[in-house]
Amino acid sequence: MDLWDAVRVRRSIRVFRPDPIPKSIIEKVLHAAIEAPSSSNMQPWEFVVVCGKERERLGKILVESFSSEGGDYDFGGDKGKPFPERLLERRRNFYDELFRKVIELALEPKKFLQEGTYNFWGAPVIIFAFIDGGMEKRFLFDIGTSVENILLASQAEGLGSHLIRLIVKFEDKIKNILRLPSEKSLVIGICLGYPDLSARINQYKPKRVDLDQLVTWIGYEKEEK
Repeated sequence: MDLWDAVRVRRSIRVFRPDPIPKSIIEKVLHAAIEAPSSSNMQPWEFVVVCGKERERLGKILVESFSSEGGDYDFGGDKGKPFPERLLERRRNFYDELFRKVIELALEPKKFLQEGTYNFWGAPVIIFAFIDGGMEKRFLFDIGTSVENILLASQAEGLGSHLIRLIVKFEDKIKNILRLPSEKSLVIGICLGYPDLSARINQYKPKRVDLDQLVTWIGYEKEEK
């Protein structure tokens, strides 16, 4: 798949087929990840790939943990650190649209979105991105570049993806279950699998704002159209 096609068609998948992904494809995707740029070529990323029975067990435990705590995600973004109003408006519009799509499927939106997240949206493979816990937050940008390479490479290989950050809430539990070093810091999870193209929810892709709302041009003269 052409790079620009991958950028254009990539979206967050919420229903995956159970088909296993060959290890060779996951390795190919991870090779794309380690080609990403990083500060002083330190390559601070580390990845843990989980599939099969361990992935099923982990998803079940996280869903049960979230439910037992009576958790409720802050869909409106009104709790915690304040966001600029323009960002909150985009967030509200996103969840308004997404809730409507879920209701059309005769599903309860909050339950579908929260439990779907903690069960990795049914994806057969999860890649956890880690960084050494003592590193400064500025190095998270390096993790971001490698993760974006994973998303685009996965798209090029016919896979779907979904980033999940909410799981960091149960970071210690995840590390304990997977027997991972406590000093590693979980940055994000990446759900990978073949998308179920028959699922209408997978057709949804939120609109992006116009470029002129996000970019300030300095030194460029206005071009005539």
